[in-house]
Amino acid sequence: MTGPELLLFGETMHDFATDAELPKEGQHLFQLRSLNFNYADGHCALQDIDLDIFTGDKIALVGQNGAGKTTLVKHLNGIYTNQAGSLLYKGQSMQGDNLIRARRQVGILFQDPDDHLFNNTIYEDVAFGPMNQGLARDVVDERVRKALERVGLDHLMFKAPHNLSYGQKKRAAFAAIMAMEPEILILDEPTANLDSKQEEIFVQLLQDYGGTLICISHDLLFLYGLCSRAVVLDHGRIHHDYSLNELVSHRASLREHGLDFTFRFIDCCHSSESHDHSESHDHSETHDHSETHDHLTLSQSDKQTAVRILSPPMEGVPGEKSQVIRLDNYSFQYKDGTWGFKDINMTVNEGEKIAFVGENGAGKSTLAGCILGIKQGAGKYYFKNNLITHSGREKLWRQIGMVFQDSSDQLFCPSCEEEVAFGPKQMGLSPLELEKRVTEALALVKLSGFEKRVPMNLSGGERKRLAIAAVLSMHPQVLILDEPTANLDPRNEELLLHVLHNLPVTQILISHDMFFVNNSSHRTVVMHQGSILSDLPTSDFIEDEHLVGHQLDYAYKNICGREILKMQEAVENGG
Repeated sequence: MTGPELLLFGETMHDFATDAELPKEGQHLFQLRSLNFNYADGHCALQDIDLDIFTGDKIALVGQNGAGKTTLVKHLNGIYTNQAGSLLYKGQSMQGDNLIRARRQVGILFQDPDDHLFNNTIYEDVAFGPMNQGLARDVVDERVRKALERVGLDHLMFKAPHNLSYGQKKRAAFAAIMAMEPEILILDEPTANLDSKQEEIFVQLLQDYGGTLICISHDLLFLYGLCSRAVVLDHGRIHHDYSLNELVSHRASLREHGLDFTFRFIDCCHSSESHDHSESHDHSETHDHSETHDHLTLSQSDKQTAVRILSPPMEGVPGEKSQVIRLDNYSFQYKDGTWGFKDINMTVNEGEKIAFVGENGAGKSTLAGCILGIKQGAGKYYFKNNLITHSGREKLWRQIGMVFQDSSDQLFCPSCEEEVAFGPKQMGLSPLELEKRVTEALALVKLSGFEKRVPMNLSGGERKRLAIAAVLSMHPQVLILDEPTANLDPRNEELLLHVLHNLPVTQILISHDMFFVNNSSHRTVVMHQGSILSDLPTSDFIEDEHLVGHQLDYAYKNICGREILKMQEAVENGG
C-alpha cells in the first residue's frame, strides 16, 4: 500500500476542536505546587515539587538516576495524575478537555522508543499521531514524509519497526512526535544509543524548534548548546533552578549531585590541534587500564567495593592467548531480506577487551546477538574451538552474558532480588552461593537496599545497573555490553568504568561513547553497513583521521567541552 492509501481510515477519526492559540512569550504554561507522587510499592518519587514553566523555556532537567525526572515529566502530559498538590496547564487543572488539550499539545519522547512503535511500518507509526489529530490525508502524508526525511529514515518508511536498529527506532519515535508539531516538546534521554552523526541531527532539529523544550539527559555537553535553564532534581525534590551556565561552571555543584562529567574532558576536549598527544594515555595491548583513573571522582569506598567483590584485575592482555570466539564467513539475514551483516571473519582471544563501533544500523547488536546465541546466522561459529551447532547454541548462555541496549528486554521478575538471582538459579547453585552472588552483584552496581523494589518502577539508569548486576551474578566467561553507558549518570558511568577495569573476563563493548571506548578497550572493530571496515588497536583507532567518515566524529562536543572548561577555570580562579 502507498502512504496515502494507509491514511484512508484517518477520515473516520474524531474531529477535534481547534487548539487555542499559543500563549504570548513568557506566559505560564505549567504551574506545579506541592506536587507529590508515590509508586504502588510505596517508593516516594516526587516530594513537594514547586515549578513554573513558561512559554519559550529551554529547560535541562537533570539529576542522578532515580531522582524523579521521568516521573515528573509524565505529569506534564497527563500520563500520571497528581496524587497530592496542584498542577495547572495554561491556567487550568489537568482534567477533562484541558487534559485532552495537553496530551495533544505536549509531545514526549520516551527513553524506550518501542513505547512509540506498534504498527506494521514506520510510516504508519509516524502517521498515527497526526491522524488522531483529525488532519486530512494529504496533510498527514506530507508531515510523515517530512518528519522521516529530517531524521534520515525516509528510505525506510515502509520497513517494519522491529527490524530497525535501536538508534533507528529512536529516530523513528522522534519523527512520530515531531509530525504532530507539538507546542511543548519533552525529550527523555534523546541521544542515548545514537552515533555522533545522529546526535548532530538532533541538535540541528532542536535548535530550529521554536516551541518550549524540556530535555532530560545526563549528557550535559549535548544540553549545553540547547538549553538556557537547568532544573536539578535530587531524591524527588528540586534542589536548584538556575541557568545552565551556572550549573556547568561550578564543578562543586556538579559533584554534589553526581553530575560531574568533566572526567571525560581528558580524552574528549584535550584532543584539539594544540593538544600534545605524547602526553595522552598509552593504550597499547600491554597497558594496564587500572592506572588511568587517578582523575576519576569516585569515592575510595566505591573503588574498594568493586575491587573486593571482583577478582584481581588482569595485567593488560595476556601474552599467550587462547582463542575464545572465531567467526568464519559468518552472515545474518533478516526475514524481510535485509542483511544484518555479511561475511564476517574475526577472532576474539581470552582476556581481550574489544569495542565494536559504527553508525546506527551497522550490524553491531545483531552480531552480538549471534555470538550470544539468541540469533543464528550462516557460516561457522567456534566457541573455545568447538563448532557451535543449533543445539550447542542453546548452551552458550552459561558462558556468555550480555547486557542489552534496552534493559527492559531482560527484566521480568517482580523484585530486584529475584531478577539478579534468576540466572544463577538456573545454573543450579546452592542457596548460600545464590544469596552471596545476589548481595555482591547489587552492591557492585550501588543497588544495595533495592532487593524488594519492583524493577519496572526504577529509573532507566537504575534498570541498566540492575541488568548489569543480573549478568555479573552469573560470572560469565565472556561479557557483552551493548551501549552500557546509555541512561547512566556521570557518577555511575565512572563506577561502571572502574568495575570493568577490574573484571578479569573477555569483554565485548558496543558503544558510540568514544571516551568509554578509549578507556575500556584494547582493540576496536569498526563496522559499516554490515561489514568490518577496520580492526585495529584502540590507540590507533582514536587517532584515525577518518573518524568523520565513520560517523564517529565528536567535534561538536569537543567545542562545548572546551567552553565549559574555560568557565570552570574562571570560577575556580575567582574570575
